[in-house]
Amino acid sequence: MNDERILAAVESKRADALGTHRFVHEHPELSHEETECVRHIVDMLEQADLEVDRGVGGMKTAFRATLPGALPGRTVGLVCLYDAVPVFRPDGSIEPVHSCGHDAISGGVVATALALADLRDELPGRLIVFGCPADEIPAPLTVEIGGGKAVSAAAGLWDDVDAALYAHPEFEDTVFLQSRWMRRDRAFVTGSRSLEGQPEAPVDSIAAAIAAVKKLPPADAIVEHVQLEGDVEEGGGLSARIHFLLRSDEEAGLEELAAPLREALPDATWSSDPVVAGLRPNEEVTAAVKDACLALGRHFVDDPGRLPFGTDFGNVSQRVPAALIGIGRPGGWAFHTDEGATQFEQDGEEAALSIAQVLALASARLLAPR
Repeated sequence: MNDERILAAVESKRADALGTHRFVHEHPELSHEETECVRHIVDMLEQADLEVDRGVGGMKTAFRATLPGALPGRTVGLVCLYDAVPVFRPDGSIEPVHSCGHDAISGGVVATALALADLRDELPGRLIVFGCPADEIPAPLTVEIGGGKAVSAAAGLWDDVDAALYAHPEFEDTVFLQSRWMRRDRAFVTGSRSLEGQPEAPVDSIAAAIAAVKKLPPADAIVEHVQLEGDVEEGGGLSARIHFLLRSDEEAGLEELAAPLREALPDATWSSDPVVAGLRPNEEVTAAVKDACLALGRHFVDDPGRLPFGTDFGNVSQRVPAALIGIGRPGGWAFHTDEGATQFEQDGEEAALSIAQVLALASARLLAPR
């Protein structure tokens, strides 16, 4: 397959890319609840005769769609996102809004798969689309269940893949080489309500937790949220669950952050969620993405800075060769804001086409047998 044929096939799927972007943008759904978006995306892939397995990894809105090529080759996996950003409004409600580009990502991945499906007679290896729910870290069910990429990686769903590609709208064209490690730690404290106005053990623990976190760098540790439980009116038992979000440049740094929190709450019962790993770069996959960007006349940045947050794609990259791809836009995006939602409504369609072009060319380079 040459680049001209691949790009022509991508261009022929412009309407599919734009239609998927539009559908996902207009149907914002929170993590692990993306039923309408998954239905639309899976319908598109099945119409192109991809073999779809639903509910993979024990996640009802996850899927794995396989496009087998006609020739020997390797396996490339593409991340498809579709969950919306949870916007916490002043009245306490949570509004799902597409202000992070997952609408463009789904449109771009669908166009990539449909374009390569048209070329399956000359396609080596196989392409797998991984529908990964729950990318947004603060969404309630992401907190409870976990992110789709990390959960699918832990289930071994990526282990037969030779290269994993995850493209996201960004400020520049690049492959990110570093991200932060991240973990949620939870403290559970109990006490009794004093009718005489004596200090509450759970309330004191919350104050101690906040004080301890304030001594740590704000980018490294936060009290994410607190749950109070108990019959406070009748003087019954009272308990608190305190959720901490810890981030570090190294895995060992998570324990260093956790130590003073445990010291501040010596009577708490502690638990930790699975670690969100930092990115592990791969030279071969990065080179294929760079070559694809240059073939499109795009400017590729070789040395991007470390991502200032954790991404559960790091868990995939720890298991298989992988690249987290930035697809740049002049001026970037106002992520996670109402302005960003407007930007993706207006310009997300072109971002979807750019994602499809880069993914299709990079996939073709990686699918070919060594």
